[in-house]
Amino acid sequence: MEKADVILIHVRSVESREKLIQDLAPRNPSQPWVMFDPETHIMSNQHLRYKYRILNGIFNRTFHHRRDSDILMVHGFIVRRGSDANLLPPSWRKEPILWPTTNRTKLAVAFISNCKDNSGRLKYIREFKQFAPIDVYGNCGSLKCGSSRFAQHEYKPDTDPCMINAGENYLFFFAFENAICEDYVTEKIYNLLYYPMVPVVLGAANYSQLLPRDSFINARSFTPKQLAHRLTYLATHPQEYVKLLEWRQYYQPSTVGGARVFCDLCTHLHDPLFYQSNVYHDFYEWYVVKANCNRNGTMRFSN
Repeated sequence: MEKADVILIHVRSVESREKLIQDLAPRNPSQPWVMFDPETHIMSNQHLRYKYRILNGIFNRTFHHRRDSDILMVHGFIVRRGSDANLLPPSWRKEPILWPTTNRTKLAVAFISNCKDNSGRLKYIREFKQFAPIDVYGNCGSLKCGSSRFAQHEYKPDTDPCMINAGENYLFFFAFENAICEDYVTEKIYNLLYYPMVPVVLGAANYSQLLPRDSFINARSFTPKQLAHRLTYLATHPQEYVKLLEWRQYYQPSTVGGARVFCDLCTHLHDPLFYQSNVYHDFYEWYVVKANCNRNGTMRFSN
């Protein structure tokens, strides 16, 4: 432990401040302690029960989904087709399905296995179903297909039979996050972009910075009833629906997977600036307050 260049600490695994310090003692002052968490504080550590102030003054660097992290955890990105895409390693460059190959008859689908409704997504979907149909797969729905689609090194969205089935049968894919927090977006949005479905997103990320223009529908701009009417209109007006797929002619998605994100950590370890003195004295302020989370589905939707 003492010879390591850095100590990566998964917030979810921390039981107490005292045990953490004891387990990692003696602390090398030239060895950065990096907070790592792919989730938000709402979903992270059940041991601490949100008492994250006990971690004040512990961490030197942060590895998180927030854009103000020292190391940004990303699950994918969009790249221009052709010469730009060809610069990527082959494993990052999977040719997406540009246009529907079947006559799709179903409106919307969602894959949800975490049923803690911190974001209000399940409540939103229940209300949506009063006005339009949606199939929900996973622990939170009545349908089953495969296992969790959490970011894993071996997971390949372009060969996932459940995603292939969704792409062949559904017009819209509900990519609803489990928490409404600053910059929080997970792998689901990039996984589904291999298929010619239109993402319906719900989260606090700036989707306009992440996705091409006119490529998605933001559920936070609609009440569930309004969204149902909007999707039904698009489904019955194919000339309007296809406009949301036109971006696929010019751009394509690339997923990086669970293991790839650690390459960014490795890159930082070769940067002398990464080792400069830095302490998150008020970790609670950074991790919880600045996350700007809107819990328990209390967000307001457009009227």
